Amino acid sequence: MKLTDSHCHLYYEPMLDNYEFIIQKCKEKNINRLLSIGIDIRTSKINSEISAKYNEIFATVGLHPNNLDETFNEKNYCELIENNKKIIGIGETGLDYYRIKSNKALQQENFFKHIILANKQKLPLIIHTREAEKDTYDILKKNVNIHENKIIIHCFTGSIDFAKKILDLGAIISFSGIITFKNNYNLDNIIKYVPMNKMLIETDSPYLAPEPLRGKKNTPINLDLIAKKIATIKNINIRDVAEKTTENFNKIFKIKNEK
Repeated sequence: MKLTDSHCHLYYEPMLDNYEFIIQKCKEKNINRLLSIGIDIRTSKINSEISAKYNEIFATVGLHPNNLDETFNEKNYCELIENNKKIIGIGETGLDYYRIKSNKALQQENFFKHIILANKQKLPLIIHTREAEKDTYDILKKNVNIHENKIIIHCFTGSIDFAKKILDLGAIISFSGIITFKNNYNLDNIIKYVPMNKMLIETDSPYLAPEPLRGKKNTPINLDLIAKKIATIKNINIRDVAEKTTENFNKIFKIKNEK
């Protein structure tokens, strides 16, 4: 059984400068790959550095919609990608109308620039969307080719209608520790609906620690709790969750299977 954390932020405490410990503890739980997600140029550079140093860590580069005090500079991101083959995705990008409601146009412009970069680099796009389902869907439907673009909606908390529409665009849906929280019955139904070949799992650490660790700093070590929850909801074995979500990850990001 092999698990893959498809979305974490390894440049924050408690992971920062503690990578050997995190990797070892992950391996003890059969968590063998970690994808560290960029949210600005600084964290994207750190991602590149740690992915180059550790076999188990891969990276993405991008500018989060909550960080638009920084200007998106395509050249800077392209340089990182060209110099490191372990940068395997663009993002996270997208729209967040929950935290920032006043600059929707700027968020949409930033999102579009990431789509263009992903198209040029032929890399998957990791998307954050919160209270912005319609605009997220409309932008993706207009600007992505479902036969060529790989789209991941990370930390899915949306509606069943959004899930259905985004799946029709060819997107992959990733679930985080939120699915273990009490009173998240809507997500149970969505997990039942989403096919296993369209699913990833993530910790989004250091955020969103799953039950029974809610409120504590999260790490990729807790990924198995999310896999167990999905197995329970779908009434399948956790091994099936691990193998299928890892297979999906390897296919989306063109990672060779471990021998």
